[in-house]
Amino acid sequence: MSAENFVVIDWGSTNIRAFLYIDGKQAEVKKSHEGVTTVRGKDCEGAFDRLTAQWFEKYGPMPVIMAGMVGSVNGWADAQYLQCPVDLDELPAHLTEVRHSKGYVIRIVPGLCVKDPDNYNVIRGEETQLAGAVRAHPSKVYLMPGTHCKWVLADGAKIKSFRTAMTGELLSIMMQYSLVGLGAGEQEDSEEDFMKGLERGYCENNVLPRFFEVRGARILGGLKASHSRDFLSGLLIGGEIASMQKIFKFTKADGEIGIIGSPNLAKRYVKGLKLAGLGSFCLDGDESFLGGMLPLAKSLL
Repeated sequence: MSAENFVVIDWGSTNIRAFLYIDGKQAEVKKSHEGVTTVRGKDCEGAFDRLTAQWFEKYGPMPVIMAGMVGSVNGWADAQYLQCPVDLDELPAHLTEVRHSKGYVIRIVPGLCVKDPDNYNVIRGEETQLAGAVRAHPSKVYLMPGTHCKWVLADGAKIKSFRTAMTGELLSIMMQYSLVGLGAGEQEDSEEDFMKGLERGYCENNVLPRFFEVRGARILGGLKASHSRDFLSGLLIGGEIASMQKIFKFTKADGEIGIIGSPNLAKRYVKGLKLAGLGSFCLDGDESFLGGMLPLAKSLL
């Protein structure tokens, strides 16, 4: 067995991605839909085996490090939260160990939390992306778009605080279950209507009275039904950016905001930040994840 063979796993609510490294180089990637919402507790070991058994049969025991919802109360083990402010260089000292029935030693990365009178927040999984991002491109503010968008204040490798906006989840819920999406039919891209929603959401910073108007505009001919999602997306993102800018009080003088995530979603936030007079740069979510996880994995060798 090579001293540089190891497995890195990103285990979220709905999916698992396992990365095999042989002699320090990525050799194979496997994916599964057995996320934490599908398998819980001891069932996690079975999901792990179904995904990685062939690797261990071929290469023997190897260090394994995992991050994400696998470390939640519904996951394989309840990994702790480190309270902000926290230095990401401390992560290796706080890994939670899980024993596989075959004797494999598996470690889970801790999450981060904020416990302030006006802000109780948690991160589980994104801490590894942050660890990779601060090494690749230091910034005072990071934005991590997604179902639950994270806005993070950093000082080098120290994470000072963060907030969460449930923008992606709200968009999905409203389009699937509310009157806003009822009867809207199949959606298509509309840059024009996205920008209209973005400007309205940012300039007003009070989107609640605007939600029903999305339906009203569609009924009365002010908005094409198939553009409802893009307009609503813009409205939500604009309101989110305005709110976070007000809370964190960041300005152009604080430098460019680092956006960590998928390119398509990042583009929407680039436009929103530009509207707010803020610069930005984009970092790939997968590259940031591995950039944070590989030093942790190598610390186990």
